[in-house]
Amino acid sequence: MPVLPLSPFVRPEGHVKEGLRAGRLFAAFALLCCLLSSLPAGAAAPEPEAPGDGGLSRMWSARAGDLAALTDEAENLRKRAEELSKALEAGLRNTRVRFSRLSGLFQASRGHPAEQLALARQMHSLREALRDNISPMEQIALAVQQRREEVSGLQKDMGDVVRDSAADGGAAKESEREAYTRALGVASKKLALLAERLDILLTPAKTLLGRIERSIEDIDGSLVDIWQNYYLSPAGPGVPASAPAMLADWISSVPSRLSFAYPQSAEEWQDAGKTLLLHVFVMAVLGFVGARGVFILPLQWRGAWLRRLVRALVCMGLGLGVLAAAANQYGILYFGFALLGGLLLVAGTASLTWRLRVTVRPELASVSSPLMRLLPPAFFGVFLLFSDPPARVLGMLWAAAMLLFLALTFFSRKHRKGGGKLPLLEAFAHICSVWFGLASLLAAGFGYARLGVLLFILLFTLINSLSLGSSLMNIFAALAGRVFDARERPIGNAVAQAASVPLAWLLSLLCAVPWVWVAPGARHILRQFLGTSYTVGEASFDFSRLLLIVLLFFLFRSFIRLGRASLEHLPARLPNIEPGVIPPLGTMLRYGFWALFAVVALALLGVDFTSLAVVAGGLSVGIGFGMQNLFNNLVSGLMLIFGRTILVGDYVEVAGAAGTVRAINIRSTTIETAERAMVFVPNSAIMAGQFTNWTRNNRTVRRTVTLGVAYGSDTALVEKLLLEAARGQTHVLTFPYPTVLFSDFGANSLDFTLHVFIDDLDNAGAALSALRFSIQRLFAENGIDIPFPQLTLHMPEKGTPPDPSCSPANMTVLRESAKDADEGN
Repeated sequence: MPVLPLSPFVRPEGHVKEGLRAGRLFAAFALLCCLLSSLPAGAAAPEPEAPGDGGLSRMWSARAGDLAALTDEAENLRKRAEELSKALEAGLRNTRVRFSRLSGLFQASRGHPAEQLALARQMHSLREALRDNISPMEQIALAVQQRREEVSGLQKDMGDVVRDSAADGGAAKESEREAYTRALGVASKKLALLAERLDILLTPAKTLLGRIERSIEDIDGSLVDIWQNYYLSPAGPGVPASAPAMLADWISSVPSRLSFAYPQSAEEWQDAGKTLLLHVFVMAVLGFVGARGVFILPLQWRGAWLRRLVRALVCMGLGLGVLAAAANQYGILYFGFALLGGLLLVAGTASLTWRLRVTVRPELASVSSPLMRLLPPAFFGVFLLFSDPPARVLGMLWAAAMLLFLALTFFSRKHRKGGGKLPLLEAFAHICSVWFGLASLLAAGFGYARLGVLLFILLFTLINSLSLGSSLMNIFAALAGRVFDARERPIGNAVAQAASVPLAWLLSLLCAVPWVWVAPGARHILRQFLGTSYTVGEASFDFSRLLLIVLLFFLFRSFIRLGRASLEHLPARLPNIEPGVIPPLGTMLRYGFWALFAVVALALLGVDFTSLAVVAGGLSVGIGFGMQNLFNNLVSGLMLIFGRTILVGDYVEVAGAAGTVRAINIRSTTIETAERAMVFVPNSAIMAGQFTNWTRNNRTVRRTVTLGVAYGSDTALVEKLLLEAARGQTHVLTFPYPTVLFSDFGANSLDFTLHVFIDDLDNAGAALSALRFSIQRLFAENGIDIPFPQLTLHMPEKGTPPDPSCSPANMTVLRESAKDADEGN
């Protein structure tokens, strides 16, 4: 509304104060002149001015001029208020009549959400029209209030001005002051009368405006319950006798409903067209910029982006433009435009989802999209909800649509041939489409056709979100690997990979947003759901808190991946750090971050930590006894991690198991044996018992080869051959030197022991085997025999009494001694 201009001669309050200060300066200057006039005759002093012609006269003249301008401004405001009062009173009468009629319709149509939406739009229009009528009068009232404050300020400062002018007692000054005081009183009275008149005019208008706003709040508050009853109230069975009359009433109400679905005047159509063109232009610019940035994609995806996604993105851009044009000047939507824009967005999103899916899984190029099979029934259901025919008519039409959909699903050749070839997600979509179709058909049969339409829309949204989320995860992972190389920029790659998952699923959830505008009443039900707070015990939460907790979950997950990536590459930057300590630190980091996340999540849910502390104190005794072993393992794990007695990669023998340490956790240590078996040893068993760490200092180990040669062999040659065999092995170290010891005179052989050092524990078995092969070859080439136990049997001649030494008992003893000798060799 236009703002009434203020008079250029009326000074604001700050300027009035500046004028008062100037007046005081003039008074001080006059007093100074009087003092100078009292000086002796010989003193050089200017001639004093006559009392009637001093600076105070000029000050009073200026104040009188300002007050006259203020009085003229008050008169102008009064005339302007009188002109607007007639229009305000006429508009107020018209608004009262319309409001009474709309209030009656509101009471009569409480069970009809479409009528409630139409009433809401009319109420918004009525409120805006009343505000337009009230606004000029409110601006006049504000200007009058400002002028009254200025007059009050002038009256308050009169005492100071009089005291400053006490030195000048001319009759002319007294008359001017009295005239000025009378003028101030007249101006104050006029402004007070005008303010009272404006209050009389504005009070009933503001009261009516408050009633209209409360009615709008009542409509908005009741819409949620009305929409819930709309979808959950069943229709009666069969076709009533009054079906023709119901259809006639419905047909007659269609024009009135359409009047609120689209603009009704040329000006409204023009505004909507401008908004649409503006948003289409913006979308075109964004599309051009996106096409220029397509080169960041992998080479095999660039053609798919340009060829397949353009149509889907154009459809989505048009949908966004139509949705933007659906908003009118009263802050509500033309739900016909909103429906059209939402359907364009849904179709574009479904096409985009399948195009991305085919880009990620090229084998699906020859398969029909399950989303496109679901799209026609979903659009038909939305059209039924939008047109809102009688409930039984809607139920019959939706049941027929579901029967046709299920028939095409069951008997389609593509479905029967392609069902076994589809990936898991698409096969799940086919199965869900059948079951949801049956559920929607049953709902229509029992009179809940509107609820059946919502079930089908939910099916479409679920499949669309799952397909889009899985496709975006693969695309974002590929982009993260392309932008942040895992070897050159591991930290950036870890962060990008961690952020790709929540970003992909967040974007997939956005594909459900168009249904907020498409499904009637979805906005009101969703708003009620998002604003409802739920309490479970001491925890209180709503959707916003749950969403924040989910975002914090992925944020902490990103921090953990970032920390682990930094720890994994820490030994390359700091060579003094033992690599074996990195996995335990990563474990501690993971547990610490998840514990912090648990504390933050409980705090967001409103859990009282004081009560948790009391409960923890009460359970401490039971935990101390019942979980003693667990805490023992936890403490032992911390001692192993920070004591560095055992590190990942060490070869140990503990608790009857020998192998390489693969992980040191808080509870247990994982050991991989030579047979590739994983042995989990409790940490308390390691700390309480004795264990051997073969690689604590380094991975070099000493191994021994024991053998015997026949009596009479050249012992010096044997020593030489053994050292030669040891030096010829790749994995046997030359320092420390291999050594040969003549260990014993055996029962059947001269016993020697060869000690060698192997470069790595992992090579010990292969090195000893190769060493034995070499010793056998060298001994054979040089005529050195390796003896073995022999048994000589003496068979008695016929007729000779048996030798007692050949009794079965003695033969058993001989066999056992031969076996022991064989095992010793």
